[in-house]
Amino acid sequence: MKQADTARARPQNPTAAEPSHLRWDTSGMQSHQCALATASATSAEIILNLGAKRGRDSQGGEVQLELLRRISLSPLTAKNLMATLERVIVDHDRTPRRAR
Repeated sequence: MKQADTARARPQNPTAAEPSHLRWDTSGMQSHQCALATASATSAEIILNLGAKRGRDSQGGEVQLELLRRISLSPLTAKNLMATLERVIVDHDRTPRRAR
């Protein structure tokens, strides 16, 4: 999971209850390349599991994974994350790809 390098993020439609900008404390930040994400839910929270593939067992059946982060979100925060991801993905898909 790569984390943003910027220290500020601006909401697209700020309301009176939201700050006009967010200031992230990045002093303890770690960056990871996430290759796998799963989600589950209880009545009170949404759980995100973010991980990396580490290979298969010797018979090639079971995939070995390293759980990098488990994140618990309130349902409202999960909905806001979903809307943000949808917007970012749409923007990403609209951006022309550079030749590699």
